[in-house]
Amino acid sequence: MSAQSTTRNLILWITLLAGPVLWLISFQAKFAWAPITCSTQSKFAILLFSALAFALSAIAGLLAWRTWRSVGSEVPGQSANPIDRTRFMALGAVALSAGFCIVIVAQAIPDLILEACQ
Repeated sequence: MSAQSTTRNLILWITLLAGPVLWLISFQAKFAWAPITCSTQSKFAILLFSALAFALSAIAGLLAWRTWRSVGSEVPGQSANPIDRTRFMALGAVALSAGFCIVIVAQAIPDLILEACQ
């Protein structure tokens, strides 16, 4: 396995797991920060957690998209070669990142509408 292949595999796994992990971290951070938000009546930190999670998840999706384009932007076939596996993982990472970007935005909507302690 070449160094380029190893790097590509690492990027694929990171981009595949980035969306769910970032959502989980932002969810936990917002939950842990809720008492502070309530006492200070400032939603800045909670909105910052959402914005950072969204931005990083979007970056992971773009990186996966770039990886998919670099191995030939075709839909993965059913053969078991490394290129098709790379295409499959890259498209899966793009889909997961996009999905979790939507989840992160949906989770931020109540933070935008409601007051700090509601």
